[in-house]
Amino acid sequence: MKRIARFIDPTPASSPLATVIEIAERFVAAPGMQAFPVAEGGRTIGVIYRDAVEAALRSGVRDQVARELMVADPLVVESSAQVGEVIEALLADPRRSGETFVIEDGGNCIGLCDLRRLTTILTGQIVPADEERIAVAVNEEFHRLMRAAEGEFRGQVHGLLAMTDRLDRQHLSADAHAQVRSIKATGETLLRLADDALDMLQARQGKLELKPHAQLLRELADDVQDRWNSRAAESGVGLLISYDGDPELSAMVDTNRLMQVFDNLIDNALRYTRQGSVEVSLRARPEGEQVMLEGRVRDTGPGLTAAKLARIFDPEVGPAGEGGGLPLSLTRGIVLSMKGSIRAESNVGQGLTIVFDMMAPAAVHVPAPAQPRQVNGAPHILVVDDNATNRMVAEALCEMFDCTSEAVEDGIEAVEAARSGRFDMVLMDIKMPRMDGIAATKAIRALGGRMGEVPIVALTANVDPEDARGYLEVGMCAVVEKPIKPDRLLQAINMALGGVGEDSVVRVAAA
Repeated sequence: MKRIARFIDPTPASSPLATVIEIAERFVAAPGMQAFPVAEGGRTIGVIYRDAVEAALRSGVRDQVARELMVADPLVVESSAQVGEVIEALLADPRRSGETFVIEDGGNCIGLCDLRRLTTILTGQIVPADEERIAVAVNEEFHRLMRAAEGEFRGQVHGLLAMTDRLDRQHLSADAHAQVRSIKATGETLLRLADDALDMLQARQGKLELKPHAQLLRELADDVQDRWNSRAAESGVGLLISYDGDPELSAMVDTNRLMQVFDNLIDNALRYTRQGSVEVSLRARPEGEQVMLEGRVRDTGPGLTAAKLARIFDPEVGPAGEGGGLPLSLTRGIVLSMKGSIRAESNVGQGLTIVFDMMAPAAVHVPAPAQPRQVNGAPHILVVDDNATNRMVAEALCEMFDCTSEAVEDGIEAVEAARSGRFDMVLMDIKMPRMDGIAATKAIRALGGRMGEVPIVALTANVDPEDARGYLEVGMCAVVEKPIKPDRLLQAINMALGGVGEDSVVRVAAA
């Protein structure tokens, strides 16, 4: 393992009396630097961050000095320390893990480093040639384990949510209904945290998946308002949402990711605004074949000090690293993945404004297809899965779609049930004991007649294209990934039972 000195950014220290302008000039001259050490009498006393200097300049405060903007008492590491020892020490103390730390040689500051840079080096993004093969292999295995754990976790939480949905439909007391909804809210929060953590990992590696499509921007602003009006009303805070642009203007954007950005920013604003208002705006302007988008979320909360403002997009929270936590850090990652920029500004008076902007290709808006309608006769569906929680989730979704259902535990029971001819379709798990989903599908097809022609939809955590083709080749008509997403299952059911749009046979049951 190499010594920590190998991975530093060599950086001379600033004086604690250096002005905002002087420090800003240093950052301009070194565009890749995000921080400088501050030293007095040869001793390092703090670290000053680029974001803190930029915030001071935007606020028009130019007479501040480094001592007033720096993060004091930084972590100091000797240049002779081994990288592995430093990482272990940082991970053992979460309060320190988010810091940029100072590296000294014989008591003199020689540069800066941070945990993110070290882990980036060791996970294969920036690796010395002799370590590259091992680092890449470790990185791939880490992500495989993360995906497997995430799939298991999401499956369990989706099962919990399905059960709470069914409980909420029962005749319970008002107090019991409140408790069930509290459990549901907690489960939904856990899913969001899991999603955010994985998205953050992908964003840091530049691998965040984006799915742009034509989006009418006025409708995007309307959707934000519909989503947050009731939450704001419950908190007693006024929510003002506006759209500034051509009402017919469309752009190629990932709508879900943009909604994720607005959700995180509005949630953060409402959390810290006890009274007053939160103002949200989306501004859109055509520029040739591109569209300039600017989003703003302004609150009237307590605001932040310059030091905390500089770290608002850091994931670390708490006394040592007053960052905004995972949601704001992820928000920054999403915006950067969209080739945009994001910044936080203190308002004149009180509160905070977070602004993001980006360019997106202009697009022609195509109206969404008509919502599916229901025809006479609710489909009767056979659910086949060896996991009790998965069966309950699938049956709860069938109930949500106004379908009736029965459930069995494996392929042998599925074939026997299919012989009765009473089912309009089958939701078939793939991996099961005694007889798996592929063998069961082949056996059902071999029955012949109406019984052998029942539509079968695969339910599986493995949606590799090659495997999916195999499922279709044995007689299945669609594949739905686990954990099951309601809209994807609804789409598959409609396709299996006769088409889309006006020919669809299933709809989502009214609440």
